[in-house]
Amino acid sequence: MPVYKNEQRGTWFTTFYYTDWTGTRKKKKKEGFTTKREAQAFEREFLERMAGTCDMKFSSLVAIYLDDCKSRIKASTLYTKTTIIEKYVLPYFKDTAINKITPTNIRQWQNTIKDDTNSKANQYLRAINTQISCIFNFAVRYYNLPKNPVKLCDPIGSKKGQELNFFTLDEFNQFIKKVNTDEPYYTIFNILFWTGIRRGELLALRPCDFDFENNLLHITRNMVYIQNYKPMITTPKTEKSKRTITLPKFLVDIVKNYIQKDFITSHDLLFEVSPTVLFNKLKHYIKLAGLKTIRIHDFRHSHASLLIEQGYSPLMIAERLGHEKIETTLKTYSHLYPNKQNELAEKLQQLHQNI
Repeated sequence: MPVYKNEQRGTWFTTFYYTDWTGTRKKKKKEGFTTKREAQAFEREFLERMAGTCDMKFSSLVAIYLDDCKSRIKASTLYTKTTIIEKYVLPYFKDTAINKITPTNIRQWQNTIKDDTNSKANQYLRAINTQISCIFNFAVRYYNLPKNPVKLCDPIGSKKGQELNFFTLDEFNQFIKKVNTDEPYYTIFNILFWTGIRRGELLALRPCDFDFENNLLHITRNMVYIQNYKPMITTPKTEKSKRTITLPKFLVDIVKNYIQKDFITSHDLLFEVSPTVLFNKLKHYIKLAGLKTIRIHDFRHSHASLLIEQGYSPLMIAERLGHEKIETTLKTYSHLYPNKQNELAEKLQQLHQNI
């Protein structure tokens, strides 16, 4: 494994041949290493990745896995995945060969993660566990790893989220009365409550997304925040998230007045506000109204709760919220339906009495 020193720069470099996944022989050169050992380590790990054997380092497997993900998932999803792996997984296993990582090692890692993240929600712990399992599934499928050691351990965390928090209609009315109608937040909070759209969908809205003549809102874009919390426009979360929402006339009037008052042109963003500022404003007005604290996303739950209370079907609610599957709607909001079951039973009783 020869490496060479650049005498002029005082740094080390390596140059070698390898065979890529198509069977083509190629030459690789990498410069700028501070020490000879660093240059040798780079060559060794690069060749391990190209060889794709089960005794490659976990860090090499992760590099291959994340590179494969780049063309398959959205940039925002990749950023979240990379952040979790680099923070909670790589530090524990990076120098270990993947075929040397046992269920016992995974169990010890899980216990450490639970201790280090005791303030994290159960859903987040499950997300961490899922990410490491995905890496080993990738190794099983493409690099002949006999089995996924994560699957032999009980998962940490839980798929079940925290209890839903939302505003009732009365609570929203108390809240919105405290919001200054001259601020954009009056329009923002009305849109969130009366449509149930996601925060990212809201922040990506433009006047051209509204059909004011037919009282429609077309959801075609999403705003996400990735590296250094820089905003980026992407497609909506899923295919079903691309949808058209029918709006009540009063909400259409609120949006039209806001656009006309601020002279917002057709393709400009309606709301140039960061998620942090938006949440701080929400907390401010909640405090003024003397209500419980909710998150921005809880306006979405508030809208769903309102529709359930009005008797609308899970299918209609799923379409309005942009859920990919109706099962998502049922799983998230099933506990809000018991009262409707009682109403149903009472109606059946009335039908029977009229026979």
